[in-house]
Amino acid sequence: MLAASFLYLAIANLIWIARDTRPPYWDSAGHATSALQIADAFHNTGIRAVTRVPFLTGAYPPAYHTIVALFYRIGGRTIDAAQWANLPAMALLLVATYGIGKTVLKPIAAAAAAVTASFYPMMLWLSHETMIDYWLTAFVAFAIWVLLETKEFSKRHWSVLFGIACGMGMLTKWTFLFFVGPPAFWFATKNFKNAALAAVIAASMAAYWYIPAAGSLSNLLKFNTAQSVFEGDPDRFSLEALVFYVRALEGSQLFLPLFVAFIVGFALLLANFERRWTPVVLWIAGGWLGLLLFQNKDPRYTSPLLPAVALVTGMVFQRKKFLIGILIPVLVFQHYLVSFGIPRLPAAMILAKGGNGTISYDWNVYTQHYFGWGPPAREDWEIEHVLEAVTTTGGALVHLGLVPDIPRFDTLAFRFYITLRRLPVTIDRLVIPTQEAIRDNDYILAPEGPLKLEPGAYFPPALLDITNYIAQHPETFLLMERFVLPNGDTIRLYKVARS
Repeated sequence: MLAASFLYLAIANLIWIARDTRPPYWDSAGHATSALQIADAFHNTGIRAVTRVPFLTGAYPPAYHTIVALFYRIGGRTIDAAQWANLPAMALLLVATYGIGKTVLKPIAAAAAAVTASFYPMMLWLSHETMIDYWLTAFVAFAIWVLLETKEFSKRHWSVLFGIACGMGMLTKWTFLFFVGPPAFWFATKNFKNAALAAVIAASMAAYWYIPAAGSLSNLLKFNTAQSVFEGDPDRFSLEALVFYVRALEGSQLFLPLFVAFIVGFALLLANFERRWTPVVLWIAGGWLGLLLFQNKDPRYTSPLLPAVALVTGMVFQRKKFLIGILIPVLVFQHYLVSFGIPRLPAAMILAKGGNGTISYDWNVYTQHYFGWGPPAREDWEIEHVLEAVTTTGGALVHLGLVPDIPRFDTLAFRFYITLRRLPVTIDRLVIPTQEAIRDNDYILAPEGPLKLEPGAYFPPALLDITNYIAQHPETFLLMERFVLPNGDTIRLYKVARS
């Protein structure tokens, strides 16, 4: 089951990646760019780049970006190679979830749980993107598996390996601690000496990034808090916050059939609870409570809980093995639905609307899209064309101003292609309607007419003032060309005439 599932998912992912020609979506572009910077650093300075890596990934730890940089080296400097980096994580997630499952379930039920975790819609969407969360989920599952092998920290060599696994996890994302910390602390009471050894190893590895990047991480957390207010996210530890993640689990991560299976599995677990399930329960409880500390909320933040959710769901198959025969077609159908799409079906079947914020996460029977993630598309978003048009033959630095930040036509996507092709171009948002801010560019990208409002799009409050100013000074802003983006928005490229 594990081998067949991995083969199926790997082939499907390679097909998806080959068919999709769009720029990376939003945060995906940012992570892909950081990985390019790491690849370039090692290419230019060799092993000395190790000292530069902590400063190349902004407010995110560098483990995931370093893995992607390795795939750039293997597969070439393309977004396809960056997306291939998820393939090893898919294998690790399957094997680690099965390894944990064998400690609490029969082998066939453990295998069903491992396969289910890999086929959850959120994991399928993440597997196509250059996002940290898939590797974070795999590292969490691997660390929990190794933790169980320590036998409550009684085995020293496994404790050392657990420390290394935690170090890698913390170098992937700081939220790793929320998921692995509670079960690790529970085991630490049995053998403090080996637990302390594992903690020292993990802390020493994590210090490589967290000490030099403390300021960047603090700024990111402040920005996310401010962003959550704009998006209308619920307050910390409120009833709305608890409901948010339940709604996210059903509507964005599992969909209704697998959510019902989880509820049944949870009921069976409560009725037949055994001590060996404690680490899994602490994994879920700790991760859930830990994420409530953050004002900013997103369904993908709880992705590392999904292997544990799948293990609880495995209780359904513990005594009723024949249900696996029903599970497999459901998983395959959901995979095709969210990965390649079924045009004859509605884009989403909504049970109930979600919150009233700027971004609404609904209770869904299913949905074929998660923001910009979904079926592949052969689309040209004109980014490379624009960069070719503005790049000078002499190699002088070009300043490009962008008025609207539209997903896939945003500053992060532009920076990815600028870094990819090593172009002498800088890209910045135009947000202030002053002569100095607008004219301090060599070229400007501005909208023509009203723009399509999309989740994640950023339109500055002064957008109309900026576009009016440009239109009123044709002697300064020379229209070079106009083009229509795949989403229907029309964009104009201006050259700024210097006095």
